Amino acid sequence: MLSRITGLFLIAPIFSSRQMPGRVKALIIVLLAATLSYFVPIKYFVEPDTPGLFLAAMVVEIFIGFTIGFVAYVVLGAIQLAGQLMDMQMGFGIVNVVDPQSGTQIPLMGNFTQAIALLIYLAIDGHHYLLQAIVQSYKIIPVLGVRLDKGLYDLIFETTVYLFIIAVKIAAPIVIAVVTTDIAMGFIARTVPQMNVFIVGLPLKILVGIFMLFVLLPVYIWVFNLLFFRFFAYIDRVVILMGI
Repeated sequence: MLSRITGLFLIAPIFSSRQMPGRVKALIIVLLAATLSYFVPIKYFVEPDTPGLFLAAMVVEIFIGFTIGFVAYVVLGAIQLAGQLMDMQMGFGIVNVVDPQSGTQIPLMGNFTQAIALLIYLAIDGHHYLLQAIVQSYKIIPVLGVRLDKGLYDLIFETTVYLFIIAVKIAAPIVIAVVTTDIAMGFIARTVPQMNVFIVGLPLKILVGIFMLFVLLPVYIWVFNLLFFRFFAYIDRVVILMGI
């Protein structure tokens, strides 16, 4: 139980946040494992009665929890990548802020879209769903009984590819609006040569991008909700494919 929850805490949204001190995170993992062990029956495919089998069981259990958390992380990764694509077109590509989740620097719009996604994730109790997925996984995946076949690898590859498709689709309206602004400024530069389009174009692109973002914000919130529920279904498929 402890190892599977540890794997989840390595990558899952919220649980893997670097803002949480390591000792606090370890204490939460131990408390969760101790609490769930009283209510969740654990099945053993192979009884780890030797040190080698025990270490192998720990590695496999961490992998199972990590895989479940990774599927949820793909959604946030796609939304953050969409924000970065927006930044590149709006001129915010060099304006970086610190991401509190990973501790790395990401562009401004990427941080904004990720913050919205995290709020939606908490509002729909996504973190509770991941813990529930861990609990349900013990009914399907016994200790040292994980199945690693082509179907599992294909599904993980599919979700990873889907990350880039989602990012492009989310960023497309704003990117198209900003590119259209660029084209319009190009026509203006040809018809009015005395106008300095470089001075006017950059703030105009930022204004158009921010305006489009706030116009489309209700649509994005609805889309983010759909994405999380879709990837929760992916988590169920991953758990079933890893079962025996």
